[in-house]
Amino acid sequence: MGKYKNLYIGCSGFSYRDWKGTFYPSHIPESEMIIYYEQFFNVVEINYTYYTMPHPYTFQSFLEKTKRLRFAVKANQVFTHERNYTKEDVKKFIEGIKPLLEEEERFIAILFQFPESFRYTPENLEYIKRLSLDFAGIDRVIEVRHRSFANREFYEFVEEVGFSTLVNVDAPKVKGLLIGPWVSVGTINYVRLHGRNKEKWHAHKEAYERYDYLYSIEELEEIKEKILRIYEGKDTYVFFNNHYRGKGALNALQLKELFGEEVKIPKGLLSTFAPKLWE
Repeated sequence: MGKYKNLYIGCSGFSYRDWKGTFYPSHIPESEMIIYYEQFFNVVEINYTYYTMPHPYTFQSFLEKTKRLRFAVKANQVFTHERNYTKEDVKKFIEGIKPLLEEEERFIAILFQFPESFRYTPENLEYIKRLSLDFAGIDRVIEVRHRSFANREFYEFVEEVGFSTLVNVDAPKVKGLLIGPWVSVGTINYVRLHGRNKEKWHAHKEAYERYDYLYSIEELEEIKEKILRIYEGKDTYVFFNNHYRGKGALNALQLKELFGEEVKIPKGLLSTFAPKLWE
């Protein structure tokens, strides 16, 4: 990306029905979404694997439909939220993404995202260590959401137990929620931007509501400066998770432009968000 050749910006997920008419053309078949997505981005975070164990056919299809798109894959909830996984679960997950693992240059990492209820305790550190060992040999990153993890000992621990990095997060300023910590740990950088919808972060009826947020240009400039603080020339992956109606896709394109890249904006995004586009 211009002078920042190791910086990659994309979206958390791509297959959203409410992106039709905004990011995607209104009548695009879901089977063609990833092909269209690659016209604008070179990285994507696959999130359906949190709910359902992956199948190799799906990832083989992703690879065949795209040319250079690189993939991060979110770990299934059995590993991060339920935390009662078996060796068979590990085997099944790895087998499910095997086509991607065999195309090493197309694979970024497995994302292990823990909930806010997961705190910094000796027991949880031991769990993280065991989890990392069970996925040894595969690039993996960890996202924690409770502020108790914001300490130098944990940052060092992440690297010691074999994670590629600790995910840096932008999210609403909610009590107990970890923001940042904007540190460069390990061999890569990985950033997730969830939006700043404080009112709906906990008080929502539908899960998408907490991610219904459009970053302003001023906020994106602030995020750009934070990314530059940790960049250090490392491969740096930035994913927008404020996905409602394609807002994350728009913000990702805006951030790419702030980093000096020429971008094109889909007509649907222009017509839907034009009044707020460069506010």
